Amino acid sequence: MPRTAGDLAGAPIAHVIEIMLENHTFDDLFGRFPGANGIPVTASFANPLEPGNAASRVLPLSAPPNEGDVQSGLDNSRSAELKMMDRHLGHGYAMDGYTLFPGEGLSSVTTFPAQTDPNEQYLASHFELADRNFQPAIGPTLPNVLYALSGTSHGYLTNAVPGNGAAWSTIFDELSAAGRSSRIYTGVPTSLLHGTVWDRLIPPGNLAGIAPETQFFSDLSGGRLPGFSLLRPGVGYSEEPPEDIGEGDAWLGQIVDAVAHSRYWSSTAIFITYDEGGGFWDHVSPPIVGPDGYGTRTPMVIVSPLARGGVYAKQTTNLSILAFMASLWRLPPLNALEAKQNDLSTAFDFHRRPLPPPSLPVAPSETIGFYGPSTVADVGATGAGQPLTANLQANSRGLSLESKTSARIALTVTPPAGVGVPPHFPSSVELVGGKARLTVTFPVPGYYRILASGPGGILGWLTVDVAVNPDTT
Repeated sequence: MPRTAGDLAGAPIAHVIEIMLENHTFDDLFGRFPGANGIPVTASFANPLEPGNAASRVLPLSAPPNEGDVQSGLDNSRSAELKMMDRHLGHGYAMDGYTLFPGEGLSSVTTFPAQTDPNEQYLASHFELADRNFQPAIGPTLPNVLYALSGTSHGYLTNAVPGNGAAWSTIFDELSAAGRSSRIYTGVPTSLLHGTVWDRLIPPGNLAGIAPETQFFSDLSGGRLPGFSLLRPGVGYSEEPPEDIGEGDAWLGQIVDAVAHSRYWSSTAIFITYDEGGGFWDHVSPPIVGPDGYGTRTPMVIVSPLARGGVYAKQTTNLSILAFMASLWRLPPLNALEAKQNDLSTAFDFHRRPLPPPSLPVAPSETIGFYGPSTVADVGATGAGQPLTANLQANSRGLSLESKTSARIALTVTPPAGVGVPPHFPSSVELVGGKARLTVTFPVPGYYRILASGPGGILGWLTVDVAVNPDTT
């Protein structure tokens, strides 16, 4: 018989990997996923172009991949989210204030087709997709990351980094006390995290607790994979606007592909999550749980040879992964909220024939990263007729420079509908020591998506915003 909720002890899972991407809601990426609780056919919103006309309505926008970054981001602050979610006392949230919130407009109801993130769509189809996963707090990244790793936001509901203080009790402390290994792998230079909130998530003295993502791949191949691994992307790969979704999806594919073809596939559960919804709309009114949340639904994809498969319709949050590990390894809950979580045990069938490793659609050995003035800066928006410069870099699967890569990289651009390819757009650039520079001019406003491709399957994407606004369609 399948195990019951709360009964994970003895399950053949020795390793838990959480890959945390950024800033997308369920409807934003999976609103048209077969069998899921997706976008209702009746969904419509007040038209931000005619704010005084109550009869004027707009439908959720289905954007092509070359609109994948939605300008420079949406307002995902707690105050903004509360206004857009539009709580009606006694009746939950109407989820109808997104298009009229200043600066959000049509961008907030943009949704993306399956070809935008082929790896994640493939994994959701071949393994399991949770469609009632809510962000723990109504608010931006910091409180939701804290909830996911500590079971609480410690009272912080903004992205303001707390001042110095005592280290917090987290899943990393709990695992350390139980003699189990854990590690955060980051796609940004670890030096940038010293003195930040991330240092306070790791037990004191655990200097190896935060490592570059190159270390994840060496730990994987060298037989040193921790019991719990948290992977966070680098600049350009997080999927947070203005970053191209395809770039982060390729990074995701590289990670899952490496695990799938390692000694750890049969004993690992991978959870693909998003820190929070980023200000995008979702149609499901979240449960009201405590003073902080819940917030909008975010995707959770469960990848394991023992995943039950299909759509997982039970209510979860990213704290459910804490509860999963607590049940699996008989750890005490960090707090009362974690103790109440669905522990995801019913998302698995430990008596089934194990699923085969996935064959990811896009898992290149190297990717092309597009950066601004440095590798910790995104390429910004530009104006029509204004030159835009992007620095290109060949990156390893661990998002470090592949300095031995020198090759010609082909460039193609997808312009907005009805607009031609910009004059003098270069057909290629030459990577020297893994680096190249591209300067282009776009005479007509709109979204332009650049594809970079090279020998051996090297791929990379950049979406450029040229004089767009929140209501650009």
